[in-house]
Amino acid sequence: MIGKYALAAFGASALALASGAPAQDLSPELKAFAAKLPGTLIDDPTRLDWATQGTGFKSRGVTDPAIPGGGAAIHFEIPKADPKAYSIQAFVPLTSRIAKGDTVTVGFYARALSADTPDGKGTINVRFQQNSDPWPGFGDKTVQIGPAWEWHEVSAVANIAVPKETAVVALQLAGAKQTIEIGQTIVIAGAASILGAASAAPAEESTLAVLAKSVELPPQLKDAGRLIDRPDLRNWTNSPAGSAVDRDDKTIWLGKATRYTVAAKGQNRWDVGATIPLLDGIAEGDKLIVAFAARTVSAGTADGKALVGVRVQSNDPPYDGFADHLVAVGPNWQLIRIETVAAKAIPAGKAAVALQFAEAPQVVDIGPVYVLKGN
Repeated sequence: MIGKYALAAFGASALALASGAPAQDLSPELKAFAAKLPGTLIDDPTRLDWATQGTGFKSRGVTDPAIPGGGAAIHFEIPKADPKAYSIQAFVPLTSRIAKGDTVTVGFYARALSADTPDGKGTINVRFQQNSDPWPGFGDKTVQIGPAWEWHEVSAVANIAVPKETAVVALQLAGAKQTIEIGQTIVIAGAASILGAASAAPAEESTLAVLAKSVELPPQLKDAGRLIDRPDLRNWTNSPAGSAVDRDDKTIWLGKATRYTVAAKGQNRWDVGATIPLLDGIAEGDKLIVAFAARTVSAGTADGKALVGVRVQSNDPPYDGFADHLVAVGPNWQLIRIETVAAKAIPAGKAAVALQFAEAPQVVDIGPVYVLKGN
C-alpha cells in the first residue's frame, strides 16, 4: 500500500501489452478499484497498448512479478536526445472528456535502466492534450526517473476543454538518450493527488518472497539471508554511457555478464561505475551481504588484477553511503563477498549498491550481483 490506497495488482495476463485490443467496459474488479480512488478514473490502468509516435526508437512489452501495479510495463529505448522531447512520445488514451477548469492528475510507475544525463536519471515530459491539430494542451512538466521503480504524479487545472475522442496524456520521451520502462498508469479527474507524488514503490514481502523462490543462489550464499535485489535482471545504471557492454556467458551463474572498459585511471574511482537498485529499504544496524561474480580480462596494475570499488549508498545526491571497499579481482570467475552492518538508514526506492571501476586502466567482467539482508 502507498499512502491511502492499494494499487490493484491486475497481473500481467490482465494488462494489454501493445495488443491493439479494443477498450472494454470496466470489469467488476476495476470498478471496485476505481471506487477507492479520489476523483473519477478517466483511463483504463489495465491497458498499456498505447499509440506511439516518432522514428528510430524501440519499444516492447515486458512482464515480471516484481513490477509494481500489475507485473507489466513498456520498455522504451531512445537512441539520442532531441531538443523537441515530443519527437518520440506515447499517448495514454482517456475515457472521458476534460472540461475547462477540471483538475486532472496522472500517476505512473517508471524506472530508468540507463540515461545519458548528468545525474544518470531519465526524463519524461508529461502533458495533457488534445491529440489532433493544433494539439492544444496544458500541465507540461518534466519528471525525473531514477533506477528503481517509483510512483510519479503530475497534476494540473485544465485551461481548455478537450473532447473525449482526442483526450490523451502525452508522455514525451526524447529529452535524453535513455532506456526507460513505464508501468501501470492511472488518470483521474477531480482530485490533485492519487497516491502522492514520487513515492517509492513498496518492496512488499510477497514480492520479495516470490523473488527469493525464483532466483537460485550460488551455493556459497544458501541460507545466508533474504535477497533484496534482482540478480536476474540487469536493470543497472551504467556511467558513463558506452563504458559497459552486456554479454552472454554460460560459464557464470544466470548466464549474463557486463564488461566494463576503463581506458585510463579516473580522477575519481566512480568515474566509471554501475548502480544496482535494491528492492527494499535499509535500516541502521541491518546486517548486509553484498556478493558479486567478477573476473579480470586485463588490468594495468602491478599484479594484473582489476580493482573494483564497492559501496552501499543512496541513489540520490549527495549519494550518502557506507561500507566502502576496494577489492582485487583475479582472472577467473570468483564470487566476492562483503559483509557489513548498515551505518545509516536508506529508504526503499533509494537504496543501491555502487560498483566503481576507474581505480585503474582495466577491463573487468561483472556477473550477477546478490544483495542480502543477513540472518
